[in-house]
Amino acid sequence: MRRRLARIGLVLLIVLAILVAFEPTRVGLQTAVMLPNLVGSGPQPLNLFSAPPQRSAIVYRTVDGHDELAELWLPSWASAERQSGAILLVLGVNNVGRNHPVVVRVADALARTGAAVLVPDSRALLEGRLDVGEIDGVVRAFEALAARPEVDPGRIGIAGFSVGGSLSLLAARDPRIAAGVRWVNAFGAYADAATYLAAVSAHAYRNADGSIVPWEPSPLARQIHLQFLLSQVDDVSDREALDAALRQPILDGLHPPPDASLRASLRTEAARTILGLLTAQTLDTATAAIGALPPDSLAFIDAISPVRHLDGLVADIFVMHETTDHHVPIVESRALAAALEPTGLLRTYSEFRLFDHVQPDNVDFLAAAPELVKLLLHVRTLMEETL
Repeated sequence: MRRRLARIGLVLLIVLAILVAFEPTRVGLQTAVMLPNLVGSGPQPLNLFSAPPQRSAIVYRTVDGHDELAELWLPSWASAERQSGAILLVLGVNNVGRNHPVVVRVADALARTGAAVLVPDSRALLEGRLDVGEIDGVVRAFEALAARPEVDPGRIGIAGFSVGGSLSLLAARDPRIAAGVRWVNAFGAYADAATYLAAVSAHAYRNADGSIVPWEPSPLARQIHLQFLLSQVDDVSDREALDAALRQPILDGLHPPPDASLRASLRTEAARTILGLLTAQTLDTATAAIGALPPDSLAFIDAISPVRHLDGLVADIFVMHETTDHHVPIVESRALAAALEPTGLLRTYSEFRLFDHVQPDNVDFLAAAPELVKLLLHVRTLMEETL
């Protein structure tokens, strides 16, 4: 144990030394001290040199008569007289929410370092549903954070994770908040909902050079994909038939082949199109099936695809992705970065081999030292914009 701690301590010293060599700033050192807390590994000196944040729950919006809550974390010293910069953390489609241990650890670390943090919960996202109204939810959460007397409204960024990264980019262009969003960091986001849906259906994605790469979507990706596509079938009988035939194979990770008898039993063209998409064996077949979806479905796909709506963005954009991501293929962030490059808004694009989608994946500080330095430099830039 002592030997391991010594090795970890050595790596931390090396990381600090590299950081100082690059740019020996106060923020750089603060970020280096915070990093072990962010990844949840190794000694965590931040806890020794900082006071616990102020923490409370606030209502940030009301949907269908139900108040939706967000967790607010403030640095211990933050007040109307001494304002802090702030970060809005936007989670993806999940069942964890603002009180998940990883979310709590990250928010606590950021607040101890000097940034106010707001983590909104969304009932739709917690239930595994993605709705266009969630873009407005991000806007409302940002407004609630900016309105806090302890927060400097000129130093607020948005960190979006997975689908939350895509929603954050779409929300950041909203005229209500666009001028106030200093930066957006999209981590593990999709660029285009159509190419993402096709990838999950076909278990493959297309590189920028046209080559096809086999890819296994995660259980959560398959579950959300199935739920979304079934919701596009209005006919109850058809929807139930598709669900009964395909739910278990898809959730089990199988790739069900086309079913002629099931197709013949379906009454609506929309259901037959969804069947074709759920059983697509090639990326081209899946792409064609998406193009044949009902107009309302295509309009929804367009509305939630950030790469199609870059107009109105003025914030600095940071993009990061895990190279072996099985929730969202890395080609999505590469496409997003490529589309942002000509706009002049892309500040940094980083790829990592550290995470399970957007969560640290059993980080070994010694083995992962080069990747941790890369992460440190990426996060440092965000913190410089905020602290």
